[in-house]
Amino acid sequence: MPDVTFVVSDFAGAEESEKLERALTRLEFVDLVNVDSERGLVAVSYEGGETELGRIEDAIEEAGHKAEPSPGADPDVG
Repeated sequence: MPDVTFVVSDFAGAEESEKLERALTRLEFVDLVNVDSERGLVAVSYEGGETELGRIEDAIEEAGHKAEPSPGADPDVG
């Protein structure tokens, strides 16, 4: 199961964190989401590969945030 951490910008509070967490957990291949709005990090455990990773990034952007993989994060390790 790949794990990836994203650096996410523009968190305005707990409500936005919860909205993002709900959006990601709705994806059928996502197993676990941990949103740390104070540090601007979102950790996701999911089943799949590059296609699913792209859908996770899309869901983050659709929720109104810009995301990029955390420096040193490797989605192929996990």
